[in-house]
Amino acid sequence: MPLNRRLNLKDAVLLIIGNVIGAGIFTTSGFLANELPHPWLFLGIWGLGGLLTLCGALTYAELAGMYPLAGGDYQYLKAAYGPWAGFLLGWLAFWVINPGSIAAMSIALASYLQGCFPSTTVVSGKLLAAGFILVFSWINYRGIRPGGTTQNTFTFGTILVLVAMIIAGWVSPRGDWSHVTTPGPLADTSWTDLFGAPMIAVIFTFSGWFASAYIGSEIRDAQRNLPRSLLLGTFCVTVLYLAINLIYLYALPLTDLAGAENVGQLAMEELYGARAARWVSLPIMLAIAAGINATVMTGARVAYAMGENGGVCGRLRRIHAVYQTPVTAVACQAALSVLLVTFGTFGQLLSCVVFVMVLTSIASGVALLVLRHRQPEKMRSYRTPCYPLVPLLFIGSYLLVLMQIGRDQPRSSLLGVLMVLTGVPFYLWMRRRTKPNSPSATASSVRR
Repeated sequence: MPLNRRLNLKDAVLLIIGNVIGAGIFTTSGFLANELPHPWLFLGIWGLGGLLTLCGALTYAELAGMYPLAGGDYQYLKAAYGPWAGFLLGWLAFWVINPGSIAAMSIALASYLQGCFPSTTVVSGKLLAAGFILVFSWINYRGIRPGGTTQNTFTFGTILVLVAMIIAGWVSPRGDWSHVTTPGPLADTSWTDLFGAPMIAVIFTFSGWFASAYIGSEIRDAQRNLPRSLLLGTFCVTVLYLAINLIYLYALPLTDLAGAENVGQLAMEELYGARAARWVSLPIMLAIAAGINATVMTGARVAYAMGENGGVCGRLRRIHAVYQTPVTAVACQAALSVLLVTFGTFGQLLSCVVFVMVLTSIASGVALLVLRHRQPEKMRSYRTPCYPLVPLLFIGSYLLVLMQIGRDQPRSSLLGVLMVLTGVPFYLWMRRRTKPNSPSATASSVRR
């Protein structure tokens, strides 16, 4: 039984926006203001980050049009390099990346909720986080449409509050546009400084822009709507990020923003007072909730795609007879996420796989070059413009980030690579158990 195509272009775009926008846009700017003391550099790096992310979206758009299937990167790596590449990505995503991300965001949401509503402190933060995981997993277990509606609700809420903050900032008489034009020590900033820690921070604030590619099997007219969603979603996030950072600068000079961890709250407090600043927690909580739901939805589809390898993983392809969702994948992901919340180990695990996550994006970018060469005749509903310049810009920028991460975090990066390699013996064992001509493999292919 196949997955059900019940999501449209609007759903796919909102999935991307909800998966990208998180607490980072309310905190990262303080770090950037400290690293880039010129307002043009401060705003420019957000524009540059959006441009490079758009190059990534343009690159992924062609891949998504070629393989409008569940799994995203899993499908692209598998097509370009072989089943082993897709499996190793799925292995790390299944055990660490997706459950770790869900656990981390659930803990963060519980923390914000307890801070805003003191009455909730009677419940353990870990218990609240586990409850969020189970609720969002249950919603996505019940069908792709309930999951999509939930995503739309939280993302619309986030966008509305952000737009309200931006408009309120513009009409406030308490800001000063001279903060945007006041020159800073531009000559003291090198290209190395720009493409080092600041660019890493910006790119990770944009991370998640490829979310719709993971649910390609459930989007109507996917060959057209998947590429469109990647471009529209990335463009909308870039505009929102630039607008909100412009308001930060209008509210406060860079010297006051520098090093602040709660930039959004400081800006609203300056423009409208302490009472209005408390409302900044609302878009953060909505954004985190949207991120949890998006990761539950997309992560389960990576696990589902992994089931193509057969063997034990074949059970992850089980589809609910009524809801038409990958029920085993959703349930396993929820169980792993709750375990990580219980033992509190997700922070260390996620810090180790950052290097591999960036490496995966680079490998997917290179996959476009490989597939253009190997499969020139394959139907493409969308072609990346300015090829190969656009994918090379994307690959090159991410390579710079990868080198920086490897230099700054060599031990964690090596541990992340070792985590990936633990999947190699399991993959080889599965291949021996499911020979292409074996009866079990033949039966499996017939069922599909």
